[in-house]
Amino acid sequence: MLGISDFRPIVPRLLTVLCVVSIPLVSADLRAIERTTRAWTETSGAIPAPAVPPQPAIKSFNPKETSVFTDQEAFLNAVTCRTLSLESFEDLAAFNQINSSVVSVADFTVTTDNPPRLGIWNQRYQGAFATDGNQWMGIEENQLIVPQVTTLSFDVLINHFGLYVTDYGDFGDGNLIFASDAGDEATAAFSGEPSSNRQFFGIINSSKGFRTVTLTHSLEGEFYGVDEIYYCWAAGPPDAPISRRSSGRVIPD
Repeated sequence: MLGISDFRPIVPRLLTVLCVVSIPLVSADLRAIERTTRAWTETSGAIPAPAVPPQPAIKSFNPKETSVFTDQEAFLNAVTCRTLSLESFEDLAAFNQINSSVVSVADFTVTTDNPPRLGIWNQRYQGAFATDGNQWMGIEENQLIVPQVTTLSFDVLINHFGLYVTDYGDFGDGNLIFASDAGDEATAAFSGEPSSNRQFFGIINSSKGFRTVTLTHSLEGEFYGVDEIYYCWAAGPPDAPISRRSSGRVIPD
C-alpha cells in the first residue's frame, strides 16, 4: 500500500503544471475584458443604446422671473439686450479630436472635470455637427466617470443664454441639465433622441445675472456637440435696435 510519503515527489510537479496552464487563461480573460471596455464609449465604436422615452423636464426657477426656450426663434424674439453676442468657435484651430482641457473664446472659457474632454471640429463627427458656420465644440465622456460637468465661465455678467446641442441622448438614458450660479436649473437636452439630433435651449432671467453655466449629464461614453452660443445682459427692454455680435464683430439685424 502506498503511503503519503510516496506522493510527495509528485505534488510539486502537479502544482507547476497547474500554474503554467492557468496563467495564460487569466491573461486571455484580461485581454477579452480590455477589448470589451474599449468599446464602451461612443467614439470607440460602441452601439448606441435603444431610444428611451424622454425624461420629464427639470425646471427649478421662478417662472415669473425666468423663461426657458426650446425654440431658437422664440428665444431670439424674446431677447431684450441691445447687443446679443454669438459664439460659434469659428476663430479657433480645429483639430477634429478630443485634445483640450480648456477652450477659450472672447468672453468665456469652457472646462470639464477629468480633462481632456473637449475639442474643436470643422467637420461632422459621430452625428454631431455645426449649426452656425463650419466649426463646433465636441464634448466627450471618455473615461466612464459620471456625472460629467462642463463649465462655461463668463468674463461678463449675463442674464440671457442659449445654445444648440447636437447628437445628445442617443447613447443612453439621462438628460443634459443646465444650471447657473443665479440658482436656475433646467433641462437643456433630452435623452432618448436619435443619432444626429439637434436640440436648442435658451434661458432668460429677468431679475438675476450670472457668470457661470454648467451642463451636467450621466451618460457613460456619451459624445455630443455644442455650437451657436448666445449670451448677453439686459436690465430691461431695449431702447435701441438689437444687434448681434459674433466673434467680436457686431452684426446688425
